[in-house]
Amino acid sequence: MKPEDGLAKPAAASRLSLAIVEDEKEVREGLKYLLGLDGRIRIAASFSRAEDLFGYLDGGGRLELVLMDIHLPGIDGIAATRRLQASWPGIIVLILTIFEDQDTILDAIKAGARGYLLKNTPPDALLEQIISVCGDGSPISPTVARRILEEIRRGDTGGRTADYGLTARETEVLRDIVDGLTYRELAVSRHIAASTAKKHILHIYQKLNVSSKAEVVRKALEEKLV
Repeated sequence: MKPEDGLAKPAAASRLSLAIVEDEKEVREGLKYLLGLDGRIRIAASFSRAEDLFGYLDGGGRLELVLMDIHLPGIDGIAATRRLQASWPGIIVLILTIFEDQDTILDAIKAGARGYLLKNTPPDALLEQIISVCGDGSPISPTVARRILEEIRRGDTGGRTADYGLTARETEVLRDIVDGLTYRELAVSRHIAASTAKKHILHIYQKLNVSSKAEVVRKALEEKLV
């Protein structure tokens, strides 16, 4: 791993090294307290401005994940995400914000955010979503996913969709993913085993040539696959 990637080197039983970028002090301190209670997470730093995060990384700071607000003084969260992905591609960015509008969500995902969560996410769910993002997860709040889908469908002009060779079942599973269902919820909804659900998801990823849930949702909505 190159030092300029800014990615903390993993160690046995190591904790997730995380930084918070949030301009409201009360929210920032609340997140530090909440996340600091979990033994799987290490709060490496917190900042009120993205520029300070860049200074930290330029100075040799190493992180695995950045919890990023969108509305920030100076460089906003989306522009900051884009810069992080360009200069420190090893760092995962997870958006945590109050903004639910379609354009903002899609802009954040296009900028390279691995996931998009709302600040009203329950604490326990927030913790698990943060942990999951460093595995195979790309968390998106269900209300966010549904909002995007509603907006896309409302503006649908009936244009022809791309053909990726998805089966009828894979299309159903893709719709569940876009609707924000977890793997377990998807399996229960479709009355299939969790292993079968994962197999369908793997096939979808391969056919759409994507590697994360955020990419799946973006591609499905932009190309009207569901």
